[in-house]
Amino acid sequence: MVNIIDTVIFDLDGTLVDSQPAALGATIEALSSFGVRVTEAELRVVFGGGARKLLNHFLERDLGHEQATELLEDAVQARASLQTNLTNKVKLLPHVEELLALLKKSNLKLAVATMSSRAVVDSVLHYHGIEDYFDATLTIDDVAQGKPDPEILTKTIEVLSGRVDSALYVGDSSHDLEASVSIGMPFLLIDSGIYVRGQARENLLTVAKDNGFSIVGYEGLLGISEIAPGPNR
Repeated sequence: MVNIIDTVIFDLDGTLVDSQPAALGATIEALSSFGVRVTEAELRVVFGGGARKLLNHFLERDLGHEQATELLEDAVQARASLQTNLTNKVKLLPHVEELLALLKKSNLKLAVATMSSRAVVDSVLHYHGIEDYFDATLTIDDVAQGKPDPEILTKTIEVLSGRVDSALYVGDSSHDLEASVSIGMPFLLIDSGIYVRGQARENLLTVAKDNGFSIVGYEGLLGISEIAPGPNR
């Protein structure tokens, strides 16, 4: 990278935490309360971009556009409540807290930019005791457009009074990658295999390599401290 990185922005689900039991389970249960039956495999195909996009997809599929519109906000609230109640099922990925401590020691500004809801994100960060590492936390509740629209990244940069080309976005999905590319923000792919699997994972790896982005597995998270040297390094 030409520019010194002074800010590292993280996606949350699949990047810092394994939230599958909570996120997928809450989605399945919330939809079932409206008579919509989905499987984990079906969810994975369209997962990402926020709860409204995800829930609306299946509500429209089974109930039609008009009824989906009427029920969407209730479904979003139901899912958020269910997911928050399952916070104890969310696991930190290996070495995450050690990584955050290393990055802060290097005087890097840290942020979370995720399509999860504010209530869910605050609950997860507090449960694992890592909220104080972050200088900013932005969620789907802070933007009008979900990823791959880059709005959440540009707003995070604004909050931190930073620069796009001096920030690194760390994520695990094509939506994360596309959001970064669209504004020219450096990107690092966490190949956790948690949400992105099979052919979608292979496609994502290919696109990341074609764009020259670094790729690490979740066991290699500590390597980010070398990829993103801070002002003191």
